[in-house]
Amino acid sequence: MNTRESGSISRLQFLPLLLLLLSLPGCDNDSPKPAPIGDHAVLVQLAESYRSVAQQYPVQPASMRPAGKKQFVEEVFKNAGYSFSATLMAFATKGADANSQDHRDLAELLFLPHQGLGETGLATMYTGDELAAIKAIQASLK
Repeated sequence: MNTRESGSISRLQFLPLLLLLLSLPGCDNDSPKPAPIGDHAVLVQLAESYRSVAQQYPVQPASMRPAGKKQFVEEVFKNAGYSFSATLMAFATKGADANSQDHRDLAELLFLPHQGLGETGLATMYTGDELAAIKAIQASLK
């Protein structure tokens, strides 16, 4: 084998690695993205997603069991390009403004899965971080 052939083989071996490296920036699109807090246009987008996703379910979200409601709300966020859990965490970190209608509306959507549920029910539906975020948001809305 001469040097030229050896060089072309290494280029062929390098091509799959190059393609893999070029595809890696696309992985960031799969990371959980929180909905921007306090952005009215995002709330409109989530409302449209809510209506769209609701059409795919045989019952209204209010009639669903808590686990079904959580799945529904997660799908609403996903359909809008956001993550329910990441939004919950971001909202807790930023803190809710009780005087902001946009904040109250976002909290209402985030809290839909556990409406009417006691502390025990909350602990079975959410991770520890999600539960802490819910409590932080509730405290800042008071």
